[in-house]
Amino acid sequence: MSSVDSPSVRERRLARDLREVRIGAEMAGNAVAEALGWSASKVSRIETGRIGISPGDLDLLIELYRVPTEQAEYLRRLAPPQALRSYCAVLPHPLLMTADYIRQVVLATWLTPSPQEIDRRVRVCLRRQAVLDENAPPSRLNLSVVIDEAVLRRSAVAPGGGGKSDLHDRQLEHLLRVADRPNVRIQVLPFAAGIPPVSAGSFSILESRATGAPDVVYLENKTRIFFVDGEAEVHRYARDFDLLTEMALSPADSLEAIERIRTQANGASAATVTVAPTNLP
Repeated sequence: MSSVDSPSVRERRLARDLREVRIGAEMAGNAVAEALGWSASKVSRIETGRIGISPGDLDLLIELYRVPTEQAEYLRRLAPPQALRSYCAVLPHPLLMTADYIRQVVLATWLTPSPQEIDRRVRVCLRRQAVLDENAPPSRLNLSVVIDEAVLRRSAVAPGGGGKSDLHDRQLEHLLRVADRPNVRIQVLPFAAGIPPVSAGSFSILESRATGAPDVVYLENKTRIFFVDGEAEVHRYARDFDLLTEMALSPADSLEAIERIRTQANGASAATVTVAPTNLP
């Protein structure tokens, strides 16, 4: 699951811009590290997006590089997470997954990750979920997702894997709990809504605080991650997401639908039968 442990769009853009600013200032990474009392690896990891950067450290770099006021303000606005809109066609968004669900997604492959790698990816994903923390302004992320009904009904564990209903139930319960946050909006796209405007799968749109508008689309497949930033293409995805929100249930009705699916899943588990999907109101 590359979206769990790869740099976010925001981190990649800020990392790239900081590297370009350093080069423009004609400073080597080692010189930056020495001037700020950092390790050279810290400078490298910031510029490759492997770690984030605190507002204080960003100010130190801006001062060291003598970044012009206008550009400095852009970097500061870019540094906090932006608004994120996402259509989830197969899995819940990683920012909305429980630790156990993340672990199961990492294991859902013909590869056999080491226990250390599994733990690392779970930790990375959970750490990134901190951007939803309502006690962390101004870096708090505004997240809006449309989740396909199939995502909510899909078992998280293969038949015979054990603990299926419990894992599924905890994930649905987690969605209900996170949806109470003022910066999180969850809508369910029911089967009854018909075919969604995007049949190629999940996508995410990142709205930059620097521009105040959707400016990057994040896509991924089995082997690659794509960042679409052409204005016309981003606009098409933004329009598609707007249509998805119109087709989906309201946030209040979506919470009722999630609770109903959860109840049905628990009943099916207890009776060891499969509940046929219903057309949600």
